[in-house]
Order: sequence, then structure tokens, then C-alpha cells
Amino acid sequence: MLRIAVMEPDRQLAESIMSWLQQAGHEYTCCSQPSEFLACLQQQSFDLMLVDCGCDDEICLALIEQGLANQSERIPLLFISTPEAESQIVKALAQGADDFICKPLQADQLLSRVHVLARRFDAQHQEQLPALQQFGPFLIDRNQHQLSRDGQPLSLTDKDFCLADYLFTHPNQLLSRHRLLSEVWGVSQEVNTRTVDMHISRLRKSLLLEGSGYEIETVHQHGYRLLTDE
Repeated sequence: MLRIAVMEPDRQLAESIMSWLQQAGHEYTCCSQPSEFLACLQQQSFDLMLVDCGCDDEICLALIEQGLANQSERIPLLFISTPEAESQIVKALAQGADDFICKPLQADQLLSRVHVLARRFDAQHQEQLPALQQFGPFLIDRNQHQLSRDGQPLSLTDKDFCLADYLFTHPNQLLSRHRLLSEVWGVSQEVNTRTVDMHISRLRKSLLLEGSGYEIETVHQHGYRLLTDE
């Protein structure tokens, strides 16, 4: 059984989602307004968020960011969109959403995606990676989701931290964009790989790699590799 926070402004769709979750044995809190949704996240703990923001990109991205920040422990966020809203999907994933599902929703597909995402997060929590791990001048604190260089914390989004963590734990390996989407974002379907390119570009600036012994190499038409002599 999962405790799921649902943000769905469409009443008819909300009723369907609640019925599906109830039949699958899950508990849920369903909200139709962003302010109500965020208030619920502050008052209760959940295992997963299911978020449909409609067509307003600004409200949607702000809600994803605030929703992720309002839980004491990082939980997965499944974003509901439409097939034609590819740019919104890319922005949502960049903002921290872990996967997406497109309307029209089907009960089996939605529940399957929820279960896969929950299992993946549970498996990540059970991995035996140490809470603190040093890579040259960089220190990864997985409990705090914090990356520091020479003792100075770096300002990274949650997804940028996850991407950096994955790169550091797979040094000198050629990582395709689709592998990064699968392993870091948990996206199990095709989505524009510009999402990865945007985060890599931001990491290059945020990590201050010059003189660190590390370099993010772009491998044309294939992906990226974190180069190191260590």
C-alpha cells in the first residue's frame, strides 16, 4: 500500500484516479488546487506524488519544485501531461519530475507506472552506496543530497545532484543520453534528449571542474563520459 498525493484539477479525471487507487489498495489525498496540494504535503508524509497541472507551464513547474521541497524525504513524482505537450514534459523532467504519463489515462497503465516508480525509489534507498563518498576534491553527501567541492557546498537542483552522483559513480564510462534518462530520470519511454543536454551544460558550470582532475566529455552522437585519472 502506498500513500499518494494527487493534484488533479479535472474533477472527472480526479474521480477516476481516486477509484483506481482505491481499488489497488492505496491511500490517497486528492486536491484540485495547487495551494491545497502544497498544504497537504506540509501536513502529511506521502510515498509518491501524482501531479497534473493543466496547461500552465509556470504554475506547473513551480508546483513540481515546491512539491518536491515540501517532503522531509525525497519521494517520486509522476507527472501527468498530454502527448502534444512535449516541451512541458521536458521542462517538468528538468524541474525534478521522475517520470511522466500522457492522457488519456488508463487504469492499468497508471497503476503500473506508479508501482514501477515506487519500486525503483525503494531499490535506490536500499543500495549499499555509502552516505558520504569522496571523489578528488568533491564530497557527495547522499543523506543531505549535497555535493561539495573543497568543503564548499555547490548549488545544485535535486536532479542535477542525482545526475552528478551517477556520473561520479560511473567514471570513464560512455553513458548514452537514453541510459541517463533511464537510470537518473527513470523515464521508460522516448522523450526529447535535450533534457540531458541541458542538465549536463548546467553541471559543467556548477561543478567548477577546471583543476579538479575531472572533465565531462561529450561523445558526439553517443552521450557523455566523466573523465578522470583516478
